[in-house]
Amino acid sequence: MNLDLTPLDPADRSAVDDVFELRTLVHRADTPQLPAPCFADFGGSLMVPPPATRVEEWAGRDASGRCAASVRLEFPQEENTEAVTAAVLAVHPALRRQGAGRRLVEFVRERAEAAQRSRILFTADSGPAGPDGGPGTAPAHHLAAAVGARPAWTLDHLRLDVARAPLPQPLPEAMSVRYWGSEVPEDLVEQAARLEAALSAAAPTGDPGWEPQPAAISRIRDFERMRITRGRRAHQCAILDDATGRMAAWTALSMTRANPDNALQAITIVDPAHRGRGLGRQVKAHNLARARAAESELAHVDTWNASGNAHMLRVNADFGFVPAGTRWAWELSTAR
Repeated sequence: MNLDLTPLDPADRSAVDDVFELRTLVHRADTPQLPAPCFADFGGSLMVPPPATRVEEWAGRDASGRCAASVRLEFPQEENTEAVTAAVLAVHPALRRQGAGRRLVEFVRERAEAAQRSRILFTADSGPAGPDGGPGTAPAHHLAAAVGARPAWTLDHLRLDVARAPLPQPLPEAMSVRYWGSEVPEDLVEQAARLEAALSAAAPTGDPGWEPQPAAISRIRDFERMRITRGRRAHQCAILDDATGRMAAWTALSMTRANPDNALQAITIVDPAHRGRGLGRQVKAHNLARARAAESELAHVDTWNASGNAHMLRVNADFGFVPAGTRWAWELSTAR
């Protein structure tokens, strides 16, 4: 199949609408178990990139002018600078098995080579189980096999029915809880960056060749700006050590405008000095109770953990999360 791939102009509302419609069709065909695409989230993603990342958005049209494909490429600028992630590699469901996927992979290779990147990563989600009871497969498995990509890592998708979540319990003595929304308070942001640094250094990524993101106040503020531009809202909570004023634990939930029944369980960190006291469970329970009080339609929470991160999988299972699917990642070299 011939595809005319051109950069997506965020100011071209007609083109943006076409790509969003395509991504919605792909979502319905491939990942109906996940929250539906949100137009505000999509539009904001065209305006503000993730921290320290250069983004390219491309739309592919077939000979009739129909929007047939969508590509989003993310180029890390500070770490993992040999890599490019194809965050979106989508083909219209009615036009598959006609060579469009291979054409997109070749296009991504060309863009990676132009940026002097040697490593291409792309991901896809599948449902909770296949016919044999094992992990389900995603349509991208066929493409990965066809182009010779190797499996890189997997994440376990977990889902929580909020009605079954544990209730918050009294905190340990000399500790207090503090809540906020989408932006970390100025007097806590340095503490948040410190905890992010501890998480980045210790948490398994699922890929031993992937460098963790360095933590810094600027990264936190850039991420917040991206989230707000995308129309997302956050509910965040910290447990503070009253004696020192230090943040002992921190967690965040994030929501899109289009899915008031769903939240993403984002960061949860416990200071290494306070681990083993159940503060991770406590901070999540307090934050979820607060979010439920503010979000009357909230029904479930999604999260993803590296399949090899046995500790976090146990922690989340204890909290009430159950398996809901798998996120797969493949790696492809730019070498022919």
